[in-house]
Amino acid sequence: MDRDFILAREAQLTYSNNAASGFNPVGESLVRWQGTLTYTTNRGRNMFTFEIFLPEYFPNVPPVVTAIGWMDHPNIDKDGFIQLRILDNWRAEFHLYQVIIALKNLMSRVPPTPRGETAKSVRDTMVRITEPAIENRDSRSAAETKALRTELTAKNAQLTAKDEELARLRARSMMSSEESSKTLRMEVTDQQVLESERIAISDLLSSLEDRYAAGEISIFEYSRLYKKYTKELYLLRKQLEYLS
Repeated sequence: MDRDFILAREAQLTYSNNAASGFNPVGESLVRWQGTLTYTTNRGRNMFTFEIFLPEYFPNVPPVVTAIGWMDHPNIDKDGFIQLRILDNWRAEFHLYQVIIALKNLMSRVPPTPRGETAKSVRDTMVRITEPAIENRDSRSAAETKALRTELTAKNAQLTAKDEELARLRARSMMSSEESSKTLRMEVTDQQVLESERIAISDLLSSLEDRYAAGEISIFEYSRLYKKYTKELYLLRKQLEYLS
């Protein structure tokens, strides 16, 4: 199914559902949605902003829900990713508006608080809706689980850095082989450097799809890198257009 059609359908369903009101696209794109929720507690009235990103393979993969700004909540990790039951049990027939409703319901039950203002006693009484894929259900201790997750995150970061370095080396090698006679007679131009970077980022995007399909990275890591690489590619293309 055409991606533009899928995104347009999700927008129509979201706008027609009153329970999902308050969330709107960021700019002209329908892949990023933001909404601000207001909660009044004994600590006062606070406003919090959330973002929902629809990855390229949506609806076959779940959206990525993040908190914008610093806030404390038992279902928000240190990087701002929000854990929801609907995301843990995602099915292709689910929709954006259902994610928004689930997010609103969660935050209504346990309102977030500005970072640093949550008292320990309050945190201790909050009930966390854990992520089945991450929560350890065997005999492994919580400390071992945390250490394992930290190690896996570090290894993924190392692999990503190596992939980026190799992609750039391959791109430079390709540029050198195609224009070897020219590069022997003249200095490398800004345009050649940018073109090399463009090839490298395009290669990284292709590699990213393969890594996700092979199950080597999580949907959160895929979405983070996808946004990073597409933004870099867009900026490189604009620079090349300016130089040409």
